[in-house]
Amino acid sequence: MILKRIKIQNFRNIRRLMIEPDMVNVLYGPNGCGKTSVLEAISSLALGRSFRGSQTSHLINNESQELTISAQIERDNGNIIDSVGLMRSRSRVNTPTQISINGKHTNKLIDIVDKLCIQVIHPLGNELITGSPEGRRNFLDWGVYYSEPDFKEYWIKYKKIINQRNVLLKDRSNSFSKSVLTVWDDALASLSEKINSLRNIYLSELAPELEMITNKFLPNFKFHFELSKGWPNGVELKDLLALNFEKDRNLGYTFYGCHRAELKIKANKYPASETLSRGQSKLLVCAMRLAQGNVLAKQIHKNCIYLVDDINSELDQCSRELLIHEMLGCKNQIFITNINDDIMFPNDVNPNLINIQDQLKISQSQESIFSSVS
Repeated sequence: MILKRIKIQNFRNIRRLMIEPDMVNVLYGPNGCGKTSVLEAISSLALGRSFRGSQTSHLINNESQELTISAQIERDNGNIIDSVGLMRSRSRVNTPTQISINGKHTNKLIDIVDKLCIQVIHPLGNELITGSPEGRRNFLDWGVYYSEPDFKEYWIKYKKIINQRNVLLKDRSNSFSKSVLTVWDDALASLSEKINSLRNIYLSELAPELEMITNKFLPNFKFHFELSKGWPNGVELKDLLALNFEKDRNLGYTFYGCHRAELKIKANKYPASETLSRGQSKLLVCAMRLAQGNVLAKQIHKNCIYLVDDINSELDQCSRELLIHEMLGCKNQIFITNINDDIMFPNDVNPNLINIQDQLKISQSQESIFSSVS
């Protein structure tokens, strides 16, 4: 999977930009020129959101009403080219996001996720280690989504049921009884068990890759990754939901279930969030992202794309060279941002050096190529 042409319009400070990437790309230029915005745009196209978590209104250029991002995706060794595009608007309240895939329009973000998978390493990425359980749960589910075909169906059904159950729990009119939730609880418990099983299968497949890469990146630490499923062991979730009806009603949401799962990470038997320095945490995040990419390639022969924002952030030269070496070994497409183009690569690697300032000037004169989303 390779991005061959990317067009960005009215995204943050980028009015118009077109780049034609290679396998290894270095986006360079002074602070504020738009390097990170390019990676954000790729992330938004692939995930439907920026890795910086910004609201749509903050992504659209202040002088514009809508943004567009489009790309050509080469897969199966160039035998297939997919054209994908995304448009977001301030004014379309009911359908703020429009997606185009090979000329066909849809409003389902999940359709574009199936076409393009990315891994992002960025300065705020340490939150994967130090932040809330949700981030680590999302990390795990990213891999399960691509590796386990049934996960998508299970998760969509689960989200629908948990939302419906929570709506009832928030109802303060006393218009329903405990028995009304029984039908939801049965389905919720069944789907939680299935999702938990798929997560554990995936984690068992990920573990050898994690061990191999963490041994290279952080040889002084022994890491252990364990999944807490979201409800106590030895208890049937269906029974627990019934038992905790009043508690859930007081809270206004469902306390137990697979949506409360947590991936716990220990370094030398202690929580990694309390043990590792910021630089070590950054290396662990890099190892986790690389491990996921390796599993993806081995399981379904699908290469993800690596976006590395500000490679110098919290990584010394030795660590940067190690990260680059491992990414190159994965044979995946790479985008790296840096203030200048003096990143050390092996002699046999000729990166595509993209001066964002120069490319922005060139793109400003090419208005005709920005006439459509895709």
